[in-house]
Amino acid sequence: MKLLTNIEQFDKALEVNPLLLVYFSGANCSVCKSLKPKIEFLIEQQFPTVKFVEVKTEEAAELSAKYRVFTIPVVMFFVEGREYIREARVISTLDLSQKLEKIIKLYED
Repeated sequence: MKLLTNIEQFDKALEVNPLLLVYFSGANCSVCKSLKPKIEFLIEQQFPTVKFVEVKTEEAAELSAKYRVFTIPVVMFFVEGREYIREARVISTLDLSQKLEKIIKLYED
């Protein structure tokens, strides 16, 4: 997983990855630390075509503000640069998996 720290890196990731899942987290967030491996595993096992990247909000305040991330964790899913999913705070990996499956199936058909 790649760590993005500025707007330029984020824009480049959107440009080169048609399916991009972004995980906004923080160093002092226990929920972020426990949820991250679950989402990583989900992407690796079920959605190998999705690129998974992380943004640590304390290291990328300008980027977090641009995308209106004011609480953590936040998961955002982009298809060809357009935001399709945004989940914040209490995130169900089952619900996320179902939403991703629907969108990716439509994209790949």
